[in-house]
Amino acid sequence: MNNVINYNNDKGLLAYIQFLAASALKPRNGNTDPIFDFEDALDQTEMAQLAVNELKKIPEVNTLFQERWLPAPLDLDELAKLPEGTLGHIYAREMKARGFDPYFFKKVPVVDDISYLKMLWRSTHDIYHVVAGFDTDAIGEIGLQAFVLAQIPIPISVMLVSFGMVMISLYQPKNFNDLMTEIARGYRLGSQTPGKLIAQKWDQFWDFQVSEIRTRLGMGTVDHNLASIP
Repeated sequence: MNNVINYNNDKGLLAYIQFLAASALKPRNGNTDPIFDFEDALDQTEMAQLAVNELKKIPEVNTLFQERWLPAPLDLDELAKLPEGTLGHIYAREMKARGFDPYFFKKVPVVDDISYLKMLWRSTHDIYHVVAGFDTDAIGEIGLQAFVLAQIPIPISVMLVSFGMVMISLYQPKNFNDLMTEIARGYRLGSQTPGKLIAQKWDQFWDFQVSEIRTRLGMGTVDHNLASIP
């Protein structure tokens, strides 16, 4: 096995170490910018390009890359008027209940495939929580990242799963078993779901029942106790 060591990969490792240190020294207080800054530092790593290459082998995803599709602007109040059980209704309900901003994420100009991939997952990430049934707390977030990782190894998902294991084991060791249970559930569910979350034009599914979407994706039973999102 050949180890690829170059400047860009070293930058990625250094960014990971800095992210760990910064997170351990001070709370984020809901500020997600350090996560996005960390992801930006991974742009030129070999893994980032490999992720793009693998994604573009999937016809539906390759079409998104060609179109540079991103979801249309949304209105939570309008989505909340959709029938109960629909993706739009549940998404709006959960976002409003938690006080989340749908556009919380850091924007980057789309100038190449890697920057497009970042904007694609950043703008659809919260929808994944609803569809896959993962809570939005720390453990649920890492479980969702394990799901995404099982479907396609996006660099930030790999790093956040490992980051979660490090931080929980050091600072919340009583929660480590719960974390590993959720990681295992996420990875199993993601690996057994043939339809890729990142391949969907999600703004076309707002009025679909979440149960129907899961069936379309071939998603198995969302068997869990931790996630509060239906």
